[in-house]
Amino acid sequence: MRISESRLRKFIRRALLEQAAGVPPVEEPKYDLPKGEWVLLSPGDPLRDAIQQDLYDLVSKTYADVEGGKHVKISGAGDMGRYPIWVVIDHDEDPEIDIGIFGKQQFGAKSGGVGHDDSGASTSMYKATSADIRSGGSIGGVGNWWGEVSGKAAYALLKRGAPAVEDEAQVRALMPGKKIVWHGEHPDPKAAGMFKSVKGWYTKDFGSGGDHTKIIIGNPDI
Repeated sequence: MRISESRLRKFIRRALLEQAAGVPPVEEPKYDLPKGEWVLLSPGDPLRDAIQQDLYDLVSKTYADVEGGKHVKISGAGDMGRYPIWVVIDHDEDPEIDIGIFGKQQFGAKSGGVGHDDSGASTSMYKATSADIRSGGSIGGVGNWWGEVSGKAAYALLKRGAPAVEDEAQVRALMPGKKIVWHGEHPDPKAAGMFKSVKGWYTKDFGSGGDHTKIIIGNPDI
């Protein structure tokens, strides 16, 4: 990331003043993002290199409590590059990102996952933003967000009014070649009322990852 000449002068002047006063120098931020604004980072954006490790660290923290203890397709910072769409935000006092949502182009923007710092503010902001973009909103011109979800993530999105894809033909078209058993209604008779309020449920064969009951929530371009 290139630092402007005026900003460099300010940094040098501050360092000299702090040195004269015996104050330890303040580390220059690794990157500079507007506070409180979602930013789209597409392939080729130099900020992706600067942010990649921080985004991976957030993803690792977020998925530590899921079965397996990690994101199924991300084992290192370099794996973040498999997703061409990153939207990130820095909303608190420190200069690092607090939330990152990532995905790929497939019938719109198919969500690949999320990373956040696990604070209450970030958790609430992520849930609200995820519901908004899956309900027709966009970030940086990227819209038509959708993805497969289950459990707490599905509950949070449905609770916030995000739409489910309830047509079997559309679900199968969104996942060509995938092995799914269509249910419509949630197959668990003891499922939460929120889950019973929609009829887009199916069980998908994830190979070595086993079978899992999912639903597509969002606004795919199909």
